[in-house]
Amino acid sequence: MFSKEIKIKVVLDYLSGKSYTSITRKYGIKGSATIYHWVRLFKEFGVEGLANNYSKTFYDYSFKIKVITWRVDHRASYPVTAKRYKIRNPTTIWQWERDLESGRLKPNDRRPGKMTDKKPRTAEELKHLEEENRRLKIRVAYLEKLHALTQKKKNSQIKKKHK
Repeated sequence: MFSKEIKIKVVLDYLSGKSYTSITRKYGIKGSATIYHWVRLFKEFGVEGLANNYSKTFYDYSFKIKVITWRVDHRASYPVTAKRYKIRNPTTIWQWERDLESGRLKPNDRRPGKMTDKKPRTAEELKHLEEENRRLKIRVAYLEKLHALTQKKKNSQIKKKHK
């Protein structure tokens, strides 16, 4: 809806100290969340972050798992993780995690080679398989913990109803 040039002017106005209210009135923006979002994009990605880039970026399965694993291991927030991996929208990571929990996040169908071949593995292939195994173990542990928490919540709700 707003051009890149307008977004730049809005961000510059905000960074120069103008209030959200005066900026929203001046440019006809409905809410301060839009300004906050543009400022965040500008700070993280520079002027290019404000471009009207509506093409979808596709991330492969291993990258998604890498991002989720890093976030969990470091107990990082979604915005911090998104900034580290240059993902424009932190909710993208949240969605990947929900997909992983529900089993909808699956490896790409384009797998190199067949699983049945008996040729010896290279060091690189073994390293890749060990990393994938580690990721899968993390996924299983994550899903088991989620299941345990869900059961605990159900049980506590049942106890409250019977009191």
